[in-house]
Amino acid sequence: MHYEKVYCTCATRGGRWHVSTVPVGARKHAHSLPSPSLSPPNLTLATSIQIHQSHTEYISSCYTSMDSDQLKGRRSSSANLPSSFPPSQSKKPHASLANPSNLDRSSSQGSSQATAHISSDVQASGSASQGPMWFFSHPSEPSSRGLITGGSTNIHVDRSTYEQRGNFRAAPNYKAQRSADQPAIGSTDSMSPTSFGMDPVMNLGVGGFDLATGANIALTETQNFPDTYLKPFKDFNQVVATITKIHPYARITLGMLAAVSQMFVVQEIRNERLSRLLDTIKKVYEFLMEETTPKDMSGMRETFAKIALMTSGAVQFIKNYSATEDFWKRSGKDVEYETRDVSIAYTQALDDLMEQYRRRDDRGVGVDAFRVLEDLDLAGLARARGAGLNWTKRCIDGTRTDILTDIIDWIYDTDENVPRILWLHGQAGKGKSAIAHTVALWFENVGGVGSCFCFARDWQAEHLEEKIFRTIACDLAERDPAFRRALAGALATDDSLKTTSDVALQWRKLILEPLCKVSGRVVGNVVIVVDALDESGPERSRRDLVSVLASARAADLPRNVRILVTSRLFPDIEHALGAARHVRAASLDDVPAASEENDIRLYILKRLGHLRDVGPTEVFRIAQNAEGLFEWARLACEFVSLGRTVKNGLVKERIDNIMLLRSGGQLDALYRAILKDAIPNDRIALTRFRSVMQQIVSTVEPLSIDALSKMRSHFPANEDRYDVVAILESMAPLMSGITNRSSPVQPFHASFYDFLMDRSRSGVYFIDTSDAKDLAFATLQILCSDLQFNICRLESSYLANAEVSDLQKRIDENIPHHLSYCSRFWAQHLQKTAFDLELALLVNSIVGSEKILFWLEIISLLEVVGKGLDVLVTVKTWLHGQDGFKHTLAFIEDAIKLVQNFGSVIFHSTPHLYVSALPFIPPNTLLSKMLLPKFSGLAEVAVGVVKGWPVEQLLLHGHASIVNSVALSPDGKRIVSGSRDKTV
Repeated sequence: MHYEKVYCTCATRGGRWHVSTVPVGARKHAHSLPSPSLSPPNLTLATSIQIHQSHTEYISSCYTSMDSDQLKGRRSSSANLPSSFPPSQSKKPHASLANPSNLDRSSSQGSSQATAHISSDVQASGSASQGPMWFFSHPSEPSSRGLITGGSTNIHVDRSTYEQRGNFRAAPNYKAQRSADQPAIGSTDSMSPTSFGMDPVMNLGVGGFDLATGANIALTETQNFPDTYLKPFKDFNQVVATITKIHPYARITLGMLAAVSQMFVVQEIRNERLSRLLDTIKKVYEFLMEETTPKDMSGMRETFAKIALMTSGAVQFIKNYSATEDFWKRSGKDVEYETRDVSIAYTQALDDLMEQYRRRDDRGVGVDAFRVLEDLDLAGLARARGAGLNWTKRCIDGTRTDILTDIIDWIYDTDENVPRILWLHGQAGKGKSAIAHTVALWFENVGGVGSCFCFARDWQAEHLEEKIFRTIACDLAERDPAFRRALAGALATDDSLKTTSDVALQWRKLILEPLCKVSGRVVGNVVIVVDALDESGPERSRRDLVSVLASARAADLPRNVRILVTSRLFPDIEHALGAARHVRAASLDDVPAASEENDIRLYILKRLGHLRDVGPTEVFRIAQNAEGLFEWARLACEFVSLGRTVKNGLVKERIDNIMLLRSGGQLDALYRAILKDAIPNDRIALTRFRSVMQQIVSTVEPLSIDALSKMRSHFPANEDRYDVVAILESMAPLMSGITNRSSPVQPFHASFYDFLMDRSRSGVYFIDTSDAKDLAFATLQILCSDLQFNICRLESSYLANAEVSDLQKRIDENIPHHLSYCSRFWAQHLQKTAFDLELALLVNSIVGSEKILFWLEIISLLEVVGKGLDVLVTVKTWLHGQDGFKHTLAFIEDAIKLVQNFGSVIFHSTPHLYVSALPFIPPNTLLSKMLLPKFSGLAEVAVGVVKGWPVEQLLLHGHASIVNSVALSPDGKRIVSGSRDKTV
């Protein structure tokens, strides 16, 4: 009998694993295994079976896992909807855009909840609870995996999941008049609608909306609506052009609402199901015209932004309704019911927000748009960790308004030739990241489409530059349904795009082509922020990324796309971006000193103004000494208020000490002053400081205090085994994560690491990172002691990893951060250490025992099987040529072959490491001889056994015809093939 594939499955009951194998094509002869015990330390299966093959060729497909389509469950959810709708519509007279004189100040009292009022309770049965009069029952029907996403919590509305995420979104585009030939937007002298060359209505989706030129644009394409319906939108577009002197945040909000209004009125909508939502949007613009003023917009900017967020989300739903309707039909959903669900959610939220605005209640209540996103095949699109938006880095309100306004004007500029990329550069400490994060945060809050990607020096080992465009593509796909469909189409034609490290290919296939494809269908602008490009790594690591940004292809971006890049003025970045015509360069070093000093004074006043000994004179002195460096001002404030328990007289003394430091805003002098104050000047204290900081600086990614202390408890020297908090508690002015033992510890500013690792600058505080033995020893010791069989207690191999509903919870509970770190990075610390016999013996205890399988378990669960192969190759190189470790090298070589041949199975389902990979390790290998005696009851190949690893190592797909030639690169890392199909 001939079997080409074997499906091996297992389950656990009462601590025992139950294994069965089903040969394809002969299921009536399927064998079922007894209930073998497979738990440490014996790791034995009780019985075994033989699988006969009529031929002697080793078939690599014999480890194929179960048919996931047969085993995949379907999900459904429901929820309770609001019990009352709509909210009270009582109104009081307010000043308005149309009539600012009727302001009733008494109306500012009261409050209103600005939420969608949707219950987050999920009913397991999938049926809907009885709700208010508009909530009607419907028959049961198959559920879909479609997502409706937005903010930070899961909100369930009937059978669709409204998943709210706090994400970055970009604002729309309006013309900024900033130069002599382009008057400031605050001036209305030349703001006639015909004087700006506005594009035809059909292109508004591409170019965004121009606040200054959008008024009086012809709306002849909207004759489907009565003129009375369009009047609020037309009036709003006319009045917007006259608004001047508004807060930058409110300016962004106003721009989004203007873009939404313009795109809304030009879109032909003839669907009865959307009538209620259309009426609600009309009510929003009537409200804006009747009950708001520019002063209110600035004063109520948080609530104003939320109105823009929900309005833009509603219009995005309308613009994508046709595709959404098709998706719901394919999913077997009741289209009318789903449409009403989403419409009601938006209507309720907008009514609440308008009522909150009427009451002048500008609370920070979280709301987010309810985006309907198809569950397209984006799984496996590898994203970067630790590279997202950080709201704590934003500018203090009222500071950097000039540069922020300038950036907003660039974003809204509708000129066809406007540079698509703005490169903001300046010396360390100028506040580049604060500006970038502020722009990103504001656009997130008003509901635009975009992404924020931040490089950081302490994440360089993650090679973020290889993941940047994959991550940005994921962000855009989560914010815009049209882009999501375009991205899914690209991935469907080339699955390798999900994992490729080719930056140029990522840019072209995942960013440029999808954006061009959906040009005109995105609400407003697309804004991408790339912060701290100079911290991406050495020059060679960012060469491809800088080249892509500087290339002519970047100039082909749609006119509504903007990319904001920040960095220090490094030569390679300046050479590439400075010469590109589609890149506008702006320097923070050129900002007028008076403007910078005013901003810094405001910052210092907000940080120290509550202290009794700090008055205008002290604020002025500190700001003057900062000389334009915001990081210097921040450090000075931390030093003055250190410990938050400042005694009388101590504040003045600390300020006087700062004034004695060398002028010119030098960070080094302030670093030394803070360290001198924090670290006692004795041998033991300085030695411990250097040891802890060496550990922190040398880790591949930032670790928490708990993880750092856990690793330090495994250091080789007893005197080094202490809780790092004893040293770090005094480092709060310089490092984040000090007050929370579970937060990553990292510097507030990258220049602090530069200072520590330069002996000429740091002196007695110098950190030598050349010796990595302590970390190598600790990682190996932790692996030896903490690795264990079935670490996440998976009960069955019938489920792929992706189908285990609580897998992440299991990982969090059973694989602590320090063990996860050691599993991923032990080889990198070993590589930085000279050969050491003690370390080599620890390596042998892992790769030469069943612990190698337990380690493979973890990298499977962490989805880094590919990196596992790199780890083994690195360890092999480290041991190469060392006497006495021939068998260790053979174990490593077998482990490499195991990952190469069975990596996809291990990645797919962790239990199949034991069920579908281990039984088929060639019996003549050392790994097989060492492991198989420890496991009984495994499937065995009785006939046609291949005793060694197959010669074929990798099967490459891509050509459609015969391959005529193949060439290898000199370093062995690249393969080039030519085919009769005329492709290379």
